[in-house]
Amino acid sequence: MSRRAAAVALVAACAAVAFATGWARATAPDDGPARAAPGAAGPERHTGPQGRVGQFVVRCGYDHSAPDDPIVHFGHAGRSHRHDFYGAVGVGADSTAGDLARAGTTCDLRADTAAYWHPTVYDGDAPLEPRGLVAYYRAAPGVAPGAVEPFPFGLAMVAGDATATAPQAGEAVGWTCGTSTRLADAPPACPARAPLHLVVTFPDCWDGRRLDSPDHRSHVAYSAGGRCPAGHPVHVPQLTVAVELPVWGHGRALRLASGNVYSLHGDFLNAWDPDGLEREVEACIRRDVVCGLASNRAEEAPFFHG
Repeated sequence: MSRRAAAVALVAACAAVAFATGWARATAPDDGPARAAPGAAGPERHTGPQGRVGQFVVRCGYDHSAPDDPIVHFGHAGRSHRHDFYGAVGVGADSTAGDLARAGTTCDLRADTAAYWHPTVYDGDAPLEPRGLVAYYRAAPGVAPGAVEPFPFGLAMVAGDATATAPQAGEAVGWTCGTSTRLADAPPACPARAPLHLVVTFPDCWDGRRLDSPDHRSHVAYSAGGRCPAGHPVHVPQLTVAVELPVWGHGRALRLASGNVYSLHGDFLNAWDPDGLEREVEACIRRDVVCGLASNRAEEAPFFHG
């Protein structure tokens, strides 16, 4: 499967993130203990206070669910386990980045016609309809903001292991309650005021050549200590997504469409309008400016809170 890459262009002012959905506003993370030290398979995550690093935030509504995966099972409708889709509207097994760019979007930043998806979460035999996805785009910890390049158009990424039957190493994926930054390997019993979230952080280093690879992983990698591996020299934004689920309390029988709760993973297919993505990267990440985040701590959104 091949996808075209498009050049990105002019620098413009930071686009304001419109909070039209009525969800609580987003914020950068507070300090908090991590579940485990990141390793080669996982990211170094941001856990600093609000406003510490330049970033922009996109909120995307849930669009639909289907047993499709246009990265891992491209062109084979129904072959995948069930996924929940956000961003570009109507994503199917044969969707390309070009198709997504021509579609509508559930995201509040209209230039974001990328697709985000993860395995459906079940409570027993009942699929749970997520409340929405929040995407955070930043330079990874230790990375010079000015070094970050926009994702190339058509870049495909997968984070986490769909085949895992035990806790995954590192912190590419995890579960948390409400605003806590502390990730758990399995879904915790959350209070009603802080419902369950799943969190996925994608690789932030690209090999500069391929938009995908046979294993859908080897063309990208995670940075360490602010440096990309030699074979993946291009710094791209560290993308973290947090998905709110209508789950709290005890007595849940949670599982994923891909298997048990340890098989958490996520997918991203970049179909941002190239000029729009360039504007956000330049105005927010490279200039180290916090765009679209709330300063009122009583109104902070899920995930980034100690």
